[in-house]
Amino acid sequence: MRLYDAPILRRLRIELGSQCPVDVDVVNWVAKAIDCCVRNLKFKLRWKSEPIRMPQSLYTCKTLARLSLTDKILVDVPFPVSLPSLTRLDLRRVVYKDEESHVRLLSGCPVLTHLTVVRHHDDDNVRKFSVKVPSLLNLRYTFFQVKEDDTPRSLVIDTPALKYLDIIHIKGGSCSMEYMPHLVYAYICVRFYPDDNLLRSLSSIKYLQLHLPRTMVPWCGVNYSRLIECRIRYYHPDECESLVLLLSNCPQLKVFTVESMIEIDRSRNHVPVPWNQPSSVPKCLSSHLKIFRWTGYAGREDEKEFIRYIVEHSKCLVRAKVYLNLSCNPEEKQKMVEELKSMPKVLTIVL
Repeated sequence: MRLYDAPILRRLRIELGSQCPVDVDVVNWVAKAIDCCVRNLKFKLRWKSEPIRMPQSLYTCKTLARLSLTDKILVDVPFPVSLPSLTRLDLRRVVYKDEESHVRLLSGCPVLTHLTVVRHHDDDNVRKFSVKVPSLLNLRYTFFQVKEDDTPRSLVIDTPALKYLDIIHIKGGSCSMEYMPHLVYAYICVRFYPDDNLLRSLSSIKYLQLHLPRTMVPWCGVNYSRLIECRIRYYHPDECESLVLLLSNCPQLKVFTVESMIEIDRSRNHVPVPWNQPSSVPKCLSSHLKIFRWTGYAGREDEKEFIRYIVEHSKCLVRAKVYLNLSCNPEEKQKMVEELKSMPKVLTIVL
């Protein structure tokens, strides 16, 4: 950067690993890039020293359109913040000076459309992470809690224009959201129970992936009136009745994938609760469903009867596949294959 003397710098990418000397003046590199009207800045710092502060001029850069900060960086945001051109922001495993640093940063991004947040630090100084961005279209939020503690952590989302939502929050906590009427796609992997605004927002969604370490019951009562593709990953037995309820609330569904993550030993020892077939066939089965997949099939009676129900009642089904649980022994697999072969020929079995 010391030798760079052009007036304009379109993009700068800095990646420094754990062997980087701690006396490298990376802050001045960033300051120089800002002076050169940088538009795209990616900075990843993995050295062994303490997190460093970015120059204050970073938070008032008029030309910056994309900003990515990763690892040993302290987000210490002054007030006011003015990033009038910033449309994409990535904050990955950074540390925040206090609870309000990220709030101030986001408040100064009037045209921000894409936000990615990855939090792996239990001590990143934020207990309530708030995303209030009226212009935001795409949000990816991941939080992994490494250490077990009793400190409550929450996520607050107020993004009325949002179209794409991706949340991974696997260590408890809570989440509150404002209504998102334009939501099209969502990937949700959480332990907390959904609030009414989230469920209401999902009612108009078209593509949905649910990764549910806990029961899926709260998610199945929503009227997914526009949903055309759904993938469910679940971990607990006796969810087939919930799956049927879900199908009953998805009248336009065309693609349905179920991933059973139940451990095979648990599956062998579990006595399934009989599930009742609905009094009427879900509308999606009689008029829309074309593709059905089941992965992790372990041969439980409830699984078998659910799959049989789907393939026998789906009038438009083009392709159905069942992937056997990889932990099953050869004898178990052979028995499952024989059972599944008795179903309609549209079904394909994958060992």
